[in-house]
Amino acid sequence: MKKFTISEIASAINGNIVQGDAGQTVDNVSIDSRSIQPGDLFFALVGENHDGHRYVSNAVEAGARALVLSQTLSDSPNNIPVIMVDDTLEALQQLARYNRIQFEIPVIGITGSNGKTTTKDLVSAVLSKKYRVLKTKGNFNNEIGLPLTLLQLSEEYNAAVVEMGMRGLGQIDQLCSISRINAGIITNIGETHLEILGSVDNIAKAKGEILKHIPTSGFALIPANSKLAQEQARHCSGSVISFGENCQGDFTATNISLSDQGSSFTVCTPVGEMEMVLPIPGRHNISNAMAAVAVGVELGMTLQQCADGLKDVEISAMRLQVLNIDQLLIINDSYNANPDSTRAALTTLKDLAGKRRRVAVLGSMFELGDREQKGHYETGETAADVDLLVAVGKLAREIVRGAKDTGMPSDRVHWFADNHSAANYLKHNLKPEDVILVKGSRGMKMEEIVEYIKESGVRSQESE
Repeated sequence: MKKFTISEIASAINGNIVQGDAGQTVDNVSIDSRSIQPGDLFFALVGENHDGHRYVSNAVEAGARALVLSQTLSDSPNNIPVIMVDDTLEALQQLARYNRIQFEIPVIGITGSNGKTTTKDLVSAVLSKKYRVLKTKGNFNNEIGLPLTLLQLSEEYNAAVVEMGMRGLGQIDQLCSISRINAGIITNIGETHLEILGSVDNIAKAKGEILKHIPTSGFALIPANSKLAQEQARHCSGSVISFGENCQGDFTATNISLSDQGSSFTVCTPVGEMEMVLPIPGRHNISNAMAAVAVGVELGMTLQQCADGLKDVEISAMRLQVLNIDQLLIINDSYNANPDSTRAALTTLKDLAGKRRRVAVLGSMFELGDREQKGHYETGETAADVDLLVAVGKLAREIVRGAKDTGMPSDRVHWFADNHSAANYLKHNLKPEDVILVKGSRGMKMEEIVEYIKESGVRSQESE
C-alpha cells in the first residue's frame, strides 16, 4: 500500500478521527490480530460469527499503529489513532479503491464459472515477462479478499491480475467498482451457483457485470463458443476480443498435441502465429491460455514473450495437479467442482490415461439449486465409460444412478458416504499404472482422499 496519513485515510473512508495523531502514517493493513506486523492499520471487521473489536487489544499489543472501528470501546487504547466508521468492511473496500487509483497501471479482472484461478495464474505468468505483477493469492477473490489484494499495490508493481468470485447478482459489480479494472476476462459461463441465482441466464448476467466496467480504452475477453457471453458483450464500452480453439475466436489454438505433462499447439492471433507449450494438463486449459496470450498482446507484448510466460507458469494447488505416486498417476482436481468442470476433468482423465485403467473418484457438488439431482445424474452419464467409478457423499448417489442407467456394470461403480470409506476401498482396489481423477466440491475436502492414496498407494494391495 502507498504510505498514507491517518487524515488522508479518514477522508478516503468517510471516517472520523476520534483520537491520536492525524499526521501519523501507515503503509499496510491487517484484519487479523494474529498476523499483525508492527506499524499496521488494523480494521476490526464484523461478521456473523466474528467481531474484530474483541481483538483490538491483541492487535495493539502486536504493534498496530492505528485502528479503524465501528464500535466505541470501553477500554480504547490511549495514544493510538482511531478512525470511527459506520461499517469497517465498507471502509476497507473504500481504502482499497483509493489505493488502487493512486497507480496508473493495467488491472485485469477475471471471473467465470470455472477456471478463474488457473487463468489468473496463466495471465500473471505471461505478464511477468514484461511487468511486475501483483496477483490474487489463494482464494482471496471476494468482498474481503479482493480489497486486501488491492491494498498490496505499491510502487513495486506495474500490473495487477485480480480474481473475482461471485455468489449472487451485484457482487461482480461491487468488486469491479473497488478494483477499477482496465480489462476483464470471462472464462466461461456454467452452472455454478444455480442454488442462489436460479438459472444459467442469471449466472450470465452476474458474470456479465464485469463487462460494464470496461472503459472505452480497455478490452474484454470472452470465450468464442459462448453465446451467453456474446450476449453480455453488448454492455461493454471497450474492445471485445474472443478466444478459443480450432479457429474459433480472435486468439485460437490449433494443431493441439496432449500429454500428461501438458500440451503443445499453434497459437493463431491477429499479430501472427507461433508454436507454444503449456506445461499443465487439461485440454480446457488451452482456451484459458489463449486468454492469457490475448492479454499479453493487447498490452504490447510479443508472441515470444507470451510463449515464455506460458512455459514458466506455476498453477495453484489442487487444480489438475498431476502426481506420480507409487506406480499411480493421480490427477488432483479437488479444489472445487460443478458439472461443467467435472466433465472437463473427465476428458482430461481420458486424454492422460490412454490405454491405462481410468479411475474416477467424484464427490458431491454443491450450490446447484434445482439442477442438483439432474447435474449429478448427468455427471454419472458422462463418467459411465471409466473403468472404475467411486462416488462420495449424499448427493453423489445420483452420479451412481446416472452411470448405471447408462450401462455401467454394478461391479465397476461404488458409492461411499464419506472420504474415509472411499479411501479405504481404494486402498484395496487400486492397481499399478492406474490413472485416478479426484474431484468434488470444496466442502467435500476430496484432497483427503488424495493424501490417503499418496500414503498407501498400491503397496497395501500388493502385500495382501
